[in-house]
Amino acid sequence: MNPLEKIVDPFGAASSFRKVCDAWLQNSEELKQKVADLMSRLEDLNLEVLRHQLPQGSGSASSLQPEEEDEDHFMGHIRNHASLTRRYYAVFSSWLRDFVDTVPGLREDERRRARFWSSQYLNAIAPSNFFWTNPGAVQRFIDTDGSSVLQGFMNWIDDGLRGDSLLTIVDHRAFKPGENIATSDGRVVYRNGLLEVIQYSPVTEKTYAIPIVLIQPWINKFYIFDLTAQNSFVHYLRSQGFNVFITSWKNPTADMRATTFTDYMLKGALQAALVAGEICKAPQVHAAGYCIGGTVLAALMAWLNRMWKESGPVPIADWSLFSTLTDFSEPGDIGVFVSEEAIEAIESLMKTDGYLDSRYISQTFRLLRSDSLVWRNYVHNYLYGGTPPKSDMLFWNDDSTRMPEAMCAFYLRDLYLHNKLVKKDAVVLGDCPIDLGCIEQPLYAVGAQQDHISPWRSAFRTCSLVGGPVRYVLASEGHIAGIVNPPSEISRRKYWAGDVDRDSDLEPDAWQSSQPEKRGSWWTDWREWLLSRGDAMTRPPSLGSKTYPPLEKAPGLYVNEI
Repeated sequence: MNPLEKIVDPFGAASSFRKVCDAWLQNSEELKQKVADLMSRLEDLNLEVLRHQLPQGSGSASSLQPEEEDEDHFMGHIRNHASLTRRYYAVFSSWLRDFVDTVPGLREDERRRARFWSSQYLNAIAPSNFFWTNPGAVQRFIDTDGSSVLQGFMNWIDDGLRGDSLLTIVDHRAFKPGENIATSDGRVVYRNGLLEVIQYSPVTEKTYAIPIVLIQPWINKFYIFDLTAQNSFVHYLRSQGFNVFITSWKNPTADMRATTFTDYMLKGALQAALVAGEICKAPQVHAAGYCIGGTVLAALMAWLNRMWKESGPVPIADWSLFSTLTDFSEPGDIGVFVSEEAIEAIESLMKTDGYLDSRYISQTFRLLRSDSLVWRNYVHNYLYGGTPPKSDMLFWNDDSTRMPEAMCAFYLRDLYLHNKLVKKDAVVLGDCPIDLGCIEQPLYAVGAQQDHISPWRSAFRTCSLVGGPVRYVLASEGHIAGIVNPPSEISRRKYWAGDVDRDSDLEPDAWQSSQPEKRGSWWTDWREWLLSRGDAMTRPPSLGSKTYPPLEKAPGLYVNEI
């Protein structure tokens, strides 16, 4: 990539198309066949269209029709026009995807990048995104006497005035942490410059002695596990008799630019485990990490197994990973944003502010599902003049945080780009070379079938990297809905769960085919796994202790930082 391309096209969108075309030009005969195929498809469609456009009889409808029939006649033309446009779009989009998928001589990473950006282009030009080729939008305009378009314009103005260049995907006024979301009763029992640790009030007469510590991702606010009551993981765990602690991370500012991944590991995840253990008077805790929170937990487990043993038992008895990558060799669609040029562009952005702004993170994740997170909302908000939905999951998903410069650069370069975490001693954190193979504690790992951020087959590779016993669970749904999966009698969700035998085939699909399909929530399976480790019930601990007195009510201060 030349210097100009690095500036104007750091993520390789345009260059990926150029490489596809260059590869086809090296195979001119195959290219001629591809072009001829497109011309043939269009010719067939043109002939079919002409046959339908020719008069079917000598008579013609009178132009003097009642007003309501004029409207029906108008909408008939709109629907026919939209249908015709969709058919041409279907031919072109099918051909373009095949054009990218079958180009000879292209590296697989370049093909994946071209496939991703061509999908972005096709999603953007879909006929439903344009007023005159969306009959529903036209009909709504008629039914509302034009107010739908006016409201859509006002929605567009409101989004522009917010100044973050992001389309509204959820009603931001529908939820407020501490009022109707993140409402589980608890106290902040520890705070430093990086995180707050929240301890939740027990709701059963007796509780299990070993507490659960949830290590949350710091790309969004902490409350994904404490949404509305019916979706709250925290609520479920408390009802089952567990003492629950959770990390609430500070939204980084410019003065935190030097905060490292090691800081998140030792001043964050480890500190949370130590606080929970001290308050509950438990020598060990159950620790669980979600997404990047799971990645830092994996690194911490390797660090503890090398650095802590001389000081006594490792303070974490067992660990769980929810939609977490430790092997980043195949990170899914997000890999299109991981290249030397892209990371250099991101690093240059962070030089000014000292962090990666949340709007860049939000834009990236939305592009990974642009059909549902961008264009569906574009049509609903602007063409239909609709009101964004009230959804607790979407509200959390849109509540992004910044990432400090040092941590973000390490995460992108050392983990995503160079995949060092899976290489023995290739990463040094807290003065300790990290080796996942030295982890002896039992692991419970969960992946989600439709996860576009932590693809489950890549997440499954952790099973072969660690030394202790592993139970793996594959849940239906995606990165969020696959994990936020409360038990319900009417749930149609399913999961596969089973211990991983290292002496057998460790291919993810082979493992799945050997497990029975189960209906319902994997939460119940995790509860049974935790209790199988052996745990007695005792009187609930108090909220906080002399060492860690309660500071204020949950959800704390950091969750409300902008």
